[in-house]
Amino acid sequence: MASSASLRRTLAAVAAALAATLASAVQPQDPAKSPAQGGFWIGGDPAPAGTIPWQLLQSTKTVQKPDKKFGPVFPKEVKDLDKQQVKLYGFMMPLDQAKKQKRFLLSAYPPHCSFCLTGGPESLVEVLADPPIEFTFEPVVISGRLAVLDNDVVYYRLTNAAAAKP
Repeated sequence: MASSASLRRTLAAVAAALAATLASAVQPQDPAKSPAQGGFWIGGDPAPAGTIPWQLLQSTKTVQKPDKKFGPVFPKEVKDLDKQQVKLYGFMMPLDQAKKQKRFLLSAYPPHCSFCLTGGPESLVEVLADPPIEFTFEPVVISGRLAVLDNDVVYYRLTNAAAAKP
């Protein structure tokens, strides 16, 4: 039987390894860089041609407004996407337990925790799908009409959304 000192050393080593793993997992990543350069591309590859790059949506800044509320300041290139038909490449974050999702969040990053958001509001798009889209853990391409929202909990909403081919 292992001594209590040996058990403590083993537990301390496991805790240190877990802490190092978690610390490296939450480091900010630059999506413009390749994974080898410390960046992040969904699925290890750049987004498919014809999709809006997350870097553009993430260029929106959150600021405190004169009314003391926090909200977005959209660059012109993002505002120009309002009411446009677009394709986005990302990960589904379901909002209910159904196999097919009518309303979900699309995230720039894969979910890593059932209770955690993977980014701020600039990294999430609310999707209203018609017809419903089958849930998957794999990255998906979703097409629909993008709304750029100045005064909402989310900054972006995709309506009349449907699964699209990459």
